[in-house]
Amino acid sequence: MAGLTSAIPGIMWLSAHKNTLFVLSGVLMVFSTALWWQQRGAPCPLDPIKAAACSRLRRINIWLLSGAWLAYVCGLFFAYLWVIIFY
Repeated sequence: MAGLTSAIPGIMWLSAHKNTLFVLSGVLMVFSTALWWQQRGAPCPLDPIKAAACSRLRRINIWLLSGAWLAYVCGLFFAYLWVIIFY
């Protein structure tokens, strides 16, 4: 732990403010998901190259958003629920 905190000094600040960070990141994730949901049916451009890029980026976006939610829920579990369940 001493090596980790000396290599990454900001990690202690993150630990001290985890409640605020989880709430803030949760709000930002909900906002991001709401924006994605609102634009999910928006048409792609008519140009075939731009339409292909639009479709590809939409697939990448859903994978990134899903991965971000998975990481958030995993962090939420280990930061808060693990203590409640196993102690």
